[in-house]
Amino acid sequence: MQDFNEQPLLSAKVVDRYSKYLESPVQRLKFLDALRRIEYGDTGFLHKVTLWLPMLGSLRRRALVAIEVARLMPPSRKVPLNFRILFVLYRLRLALYACCLIGIISLGAGAIYGVARLAGNLSVLSQTDAPQGPYAVGDGSRSASAATTSLKDVQAKGGLPLDKVWLAERGDGYEFYSNGARVLTGFETPGDERRFYRFRFPRAGDGLESDTSTSPVGIVFHVSESDKLPFSGQFNSSLNNVSRALLEYARQHRLYNYVIDRFGRIYRIVRDEDVSNHAGNSVWGDRDDFYVNLNASFIGVCLEGKYTPGKAVGPEEINEAQIYGARVLTAVLRSKYGILDRNCVTHGLVSVNPSNHLLGYHTDWLSGFPFEALGLSNKNSSELIAVSEFGFRYDEAYLTAAGGSRWAGLESSDIKLKELAATGGTTLEGMRQIRWRVFQQAYDLEHRLDLEREALSKQQEESRGS
Repeated sequence: MQDFNEQPLLSAKVVDRYSKYLESPVQRLKFLDALRRIEYGDTGFLHKVTLWLPMLGSLRRRALVAIEVARLMPPSRKVPLNFRILFVLYRLRLALYACCLIGIISLGAGAIYGVARLAGNLSVLSQTDAPQGPYAVGDGSRSASAATTSLKDVQAKGGLPLDKVWLAERGDGYEFYSNGARVLTGFETPGDERRFYRFRFPRAGDGLESDTSTSPVGIVFHVSESDKLPFSGQFNSSLNNVSRALLEYARQHRLYNYVIDRFGRIYRIVRDEDVSNHAGNSVWGDRDDFYVNLNASFIGVCLEGKYTPGKAVGPEEINEAQIYGARVLTAVLRSKYGILDRNCVTHGLVSVNPSNHLLGYHTDWLSGFPFEALGLSNKNSSELIAVSEFGFRYDEAYLTAAGGSRWAGLESSDIKLKELAATGGTTLEGMRQIRWRVFQQAYDLEHRLDLEREALSKQQEESRGS
C-alpha cells in the first residue's frame, strides 16, 4: 500500500467513504484485507508528480478502491453512477494528466513572462531622467535622455501644460480641477483681506523699498501635530472624528487656508483671497523680493500628522494619499497665482524669533519634507535669507529639530553672510547689527499693516452686528 502511505490522511478518508457502499461487516473486512494485498503499480517520479495535481492527483487511488468495492458488492446491486464515471476517467487518466500538466506549465510560463515585463518596466522608470518644467522634481538641471520620454515632452504633445490647471467643475461643497484635485469647501470661512508688503532686497547705500500687493506669492507647508490614531481600518470612524475636530478647530481660529486630512482629502478653510493665521513671525525671499510675517503673503497648507526630525512619511507622519493631495493642490495654487517654486517652503524654514534673533521659533518640517514628491525643488538646499541677509543665528535646539546636523542651505547662508561682511568692510557681528535694523524696519511696516487690517475687520464685524 505504498501509494496510500504517501498521503495517509486522504487515503483513510477515501477508504472510509467507499467502504460505506458495503453493508455487510464481513464484506468490509474482506475489502480492507484486499486493499492491503493489492499491488498498485508504478511509484516512479511521474507518478509522484501526478499526486500534486488538483483533483486528478487522487484519481488513481479512488478508482482502485472503487474497483474493490464493486467486486465485493452483491450481484443484485447496481454499480453506482459515480463509480462508473470514475472508471471512465481512470481509463482516460493519461490524457487528463497531460492536459493538466500542460495547463500548469502554461500558467508558470505566463507568470515568469509577467514578472520579467514588470521588472523591465521598473528598470526603465528608474533610469528615466527627472522631468523638466515648472513642476519638475528637483532643480531640473539634467537634460532628458534621448532614449526616454520626459514629462515635459508628454505635456507638449498632450497640449496640457502642467502650469495651466483650471477649475473644471464646481458643485455643492466641492471644486474639481483639471489635474484631478478635488477641494472640499464645506468648512470654508472668510478671513481678513489679504494685503502685504513686497520688500526689495537692500543694496549698498539704498533705503528699504517696498510696495503692497494682494495676491499670494507663496505656500507654507505645515504639519498639524494634532492627536493621532493608528492609520487602520479598525479605527476608521475615530480617524474621521479626529480629522473633523481638527477641521472645526482650524475654521474657528482661521488657522490655515487648506487642510489635508489623513485620507488625502483637501479642505479649504480660509479663502485664498483672505489671510489665515499660520506663519507668525517669519521671513522668506525669492530672486528680488523678501516677505516678512508670511500670514498675508503666503497661503498656509496643513497636513494632518506629526513631525519627526528628518522624516516625513510613516505611521505617525504623513502618508501617500496626503502627498498626492498636496501635489495636486500645489499645482492648482501655483497655476492660479503664478507662484514660484522658490516660494513653496515649510514652516520650519521660515519661522524666526525677532526677540532673540534666533531661527526656528517653530520647527515643523525643518528637514525631511518630501519636496520632490510634490514636484518641487528641495528647499533644504536653498539660501535662508534670515541668515544670509539679516544675520539671524541658530542654536543646538534648532539643529536637533532638523535631525542633528547642518544642511547645505544653512551652510551656504552662513558663508554668504561672512562674504557680505567682508565686502562691506565690517566684522560679522557688525554686519548682523546693520541687517537686523533692516529686518526690524520691514517687520514694523508689516506689523503695522497687520494691525490696520485687524482693526478694519473688527469694525466690519461690529457694523454687521449692529
